[in-house]
Amino acid sequence: MNKLSNILGRPIISLYNGQIEGTIINASFDKKMQKIKYLLILNEPIETTTDDVLNEIKVLPTKEVYNIGQDAIVVRNNSCISNYSSLEPNIQYMNPINAEVYTVLGTRLGKILDINFDDSFNVISCAIDNDTNILIEKLAVLGDGLVLMQDKDKVVSINRFNIKKPKIKETNEPIKILRNDISLDKHTINLDKMPTALPLKITGSADLLLGRVVTQTLYNHSKEIIAKKGSIITANTIKSAKQNGKIKELYIFSA
Repeated sequence: MNKLSNILGRPIISLYNGQIEGTIINASFDKKMQKIKYLLILNEPIETTTDDVLNEIKVLPTKEVYNIGQDAIVVRNNSCISNYSSLEPNIQYMNPINAEVYTVLGTRLGKILDINFDDSFNVISCAIDNDTNILIEKLAVLGDGLVLMQDKDKVVSINRFNIKKPKIKETNEPIKILRNDISLDKHTINLDKMPTALPLKITGSADLLLGRVVTQTLYNHSKEIIAKKGSIITANTIKSAKQNGKIKELYIFSA
């Protein structure tokens, strides 16, 4: 069994390249904290011709780790290491060490001191400050600085507290746009051919989108999902929509 605290500060060594790729400074988990997905690496300072020092954070997917050594983490080659900026939207659930732990019924269990995991980076348990280990299968919610565990007396389904999507009432009556008194059949609406009287630019604050529910899956030009239907809009959703020029659609297809 391995401990997260033991690998923080260890170097990453690539076998083929025969070099140290950087030092582990943090870790990222999946949503349910069942697996460590990424290791964050800080490169050794590189001096340029202008004597500037560059410190760039890199990301190593844990599935690419060849071996967890006593003094270093070993990879086959450095092709599996990427820039942090290229993976940033996927790196959401950071290292929970020092996070407060409560049960779903509000009992404080302690503060996380360490994470125990196997050689495949599957999380086994978390050690808290009262000298006990909590099995990760008891996890209910991994939050920002807060971890919720199931209570021994009552198991709670967190999904039932999700924000419910508004129900759209079916009607056979035509949809009317009162501004121009134009009637459109609900089966033939084409957003690309909407009347020019509708605003072509959304000028409200994007913060108003936070917490709303996406009513239609949005894709970028590469057919990658920006926001999935039924998901809750977060700051990352808004950022991704802006980067892909889809903020207008996010306003339209959310409620």
